[in-house]
Amino acid sequence: MYDDLDLRLIDRHHDADPHYREALRQRVAAILDDSGAAPTGEASPEETMIDLDTLRPVSLQRQHHRWVARAAALMSAAAIVVALLVVAWRDDQVAPAVQSPQATTAFVDETVPASDPAVTIDTAAPLPPPEPFVGVWVSTDTDGSSQTMEIVPSDTGEYEVVVRDDVATAACAGAASTMTGTGLLATDERLVIAQPELTCDGGATPSIGLPPQTDIADFTFDRDPVTDALTDIFGVVWQREGSNVDLGGPATSSPPSDQMWPQSTLEEVRAAQKLADAGDPDHTWQVEPQLTLYEEMTIEELGHVELVDRFLREVLGWEAYLFVPYEGGAPDGRTDGALLDQRYLRCAPGRTNPLYTPGPEPEMGELCAPTIDDLNYESVSIDLVQLDRQGSDGIWVVNRWELRASFAQADPVAVEAQGRERLEEFLAARIAGEGAEGLVALGQYVVNVPLLYSTTLGAPYERYEIERVDGPQWPFASMTFGVRLFADGNSAVVEQQIVWYGELRMDLNTTTENGQPVVVSYTSTAGEVTVAAPGPWKTWSGGGTNHPMAPEVWFWELERGEIGDEDRVEFTDPVAYDSWCAANGGSPLLSAPADAAAIAQALIASPDFETTTPVAARIGGLDAVSIDVTLAPGGKACGVGMILISRWIHTIGWDPGLRLRLYLVDLPEGMPVETLAITVVAPEERFDDVIAETSPIIESIEFHPG
Repeated sequence: MYDDLDLRLIDRHHDADPHYREALRQRVAAILDDSGAAPTGEASPEETMIDLDTLRPVSLQRQHHRWVARAAALMSAAAIVVALLVVAWRDDQVAPAVQSPQATTAFVDETVPASDPAVTIDTAAPLPPPEPFVGVWVSTDTDGSSQTMEIVPSDTGEYEVVVRDDVATAACAGAASTMTGTGLLATDERLVIAQPELTCDGGATPSIGLPPQTDIADFTFDRDPVTDALTDIFGVVWQREGSNVDLGGPATSSPPSDQMWPQSTLEEVRAAQKLADAGDPDHTWQVEPQLTLYEEMTIEELGHVELVDRFLREVLGWEAYLFVPYEGGAPDGRTDGALLDQRYLRCAPGRTNPLYTPGPEPEMGELCAPTIDDLNYESVSIDLVQLDRQGSDGIWVVNRWELRASFAQADPVAVEAQGRERLEEFLAARIAGEGAEGLVALGQYVVNVPLLYSTTLGAPYERYEIERVDGPQWPFASMTFGVRLFADGNSAVVEQQIVWYGELRMDLNTTTENGQPVVVSYTSTAGEVTVAAPGPWKTWSGGGTNHPMAPEVWFWELERGEIGDEDRVEFTDPVAYDSWCAANGGSPLLSAPADAAAIAQALIASPDFETTTPVAARIGGLDAVSIDVTLAPGGKACGVGMILISRWIHTIGWDPGLRLRLYLVDLPEGMPVETLAITVVAPEERFDDVIAETSPIIESIEFHPG
């Protein structure tokens, strides 16, 4: 039996489920057995056999059935109805009812049809559990489209879930979508789909505005037992089909009214939108047009949203707070008109962080002191949603908020001690000449640690020095150590920077020998291409068909310095990229597969680009074509730009004044690409210097057919 047993309709006529009746008989028997035998002289074991079909409306007579009180005391509120049935043994007497603080008097309908004969007292299996998630559910998405979901249980205790959206504006560019997956109950009121699969009708790849599919793992539905409604991870509320709930517009995105702010109902939101449109200053502050540019906002801007500021101060009473961009749903909780699970920490007013001393230009967290103790902060999760109109002129509301478990910052003293211990183990192994492999993490595309056991000339290391050069960085006390390895009587010095972030991570592009950059070898994911580059050049992306938005496009990229630097060396399949570009609304250059010579001619003929005369070159031992490309005045490049992958020649369409050197190579059989485009991109004013700097990188390229 269950605590949420509903007794309100027990006096209505119904056809009892025979399996339920059988389970109920067995439960009654178990209760009788637990509560002791009937009073001596009142009943024999045979007389305790109960025929439920002979029951009539009854209540309890305390003095006549004194064993009932003992049985009732052992029951939860949900089991009270069983007690009311049990006491009706052998007679139809009516007397004052025994009341429970959590239950009211219940009556059994005498019209229940007869079924099985009486059963003997037994302690058999408990009642079958209810299935609160099973059924067909409907909702209106945040873009106004209609959604339907069917949840079916399996014999293994799992649930098969199918979600259909008739217009998936963000995920499928307006086409219908289907999400399928297998769910498990995390709690009685939470269903989690660990690995949902999303597809678009017509075969398009889910892409526009949707986080990668890896980011919708553990898709969750939370059930409200009071309203029998489900809320998904995007804040959309689902009602059972046929429940007569108004699903017009985004109303189903609204949580219970006591959680929405500053309005409490959808009607109030719509009225506030009209007032904001009319210029009412009491509502225009809710427009927050910058939130529609969420991905372009800085952390500082995200931490100073007026709607959030007013909510935290006026509703929660926080005087100071801090936005945490790497917790909760930011940035992956972003959909059109919704910013979900945005996390904020409460700061102790008037205090700086006792564990992270503020510098001349304080970093995030250094000015925010914890409110619970020296390590722990109060934390809140907030959903910001446009419920009436989406876009730069739509008002925003706090659609849901929840106080979360405390957020803990790391103790930098303890973290540094642990990091130094691990670092000394790594450096001692390098001096010993063995055992250092695997003690430091490398980048995904790095072949090995440069100069691991000796200098370029083979001199073994003799001693080392360690210095913390950066950090600790709030909140996890990540820090960077500078190490110096000395060889040949201190005449050779290898310097490297190693980051401690729960593990040692080599910052490879910082390696120098006697002050000169050391070349680092990189390889693509499957080892098809290798390249050697000195610091500060480093690889950061690609190396295969592994991007969830464009898995069919083979690409790889080196950047000079930090991510976002304009100087880049890109490796891309130009034919596959142009095909993907065309499928996603861009303007491709190529209309059919082509070899290096044909691609060069297509570039020369295009009015969108200005080119130099192609010249012959050699790349990785293979014949190649080299050509310089800039964007023509008024020219247009493929402007899809939804994802950060190499954009072949179209890179120059993103920033004015960029120029690129293009190498086109026809690759041998056994390679994932027939013709490879290698581009060196730099601003026009630095182009010649960058070409000179990257020439050794281009010369180091090697191809390895499978």
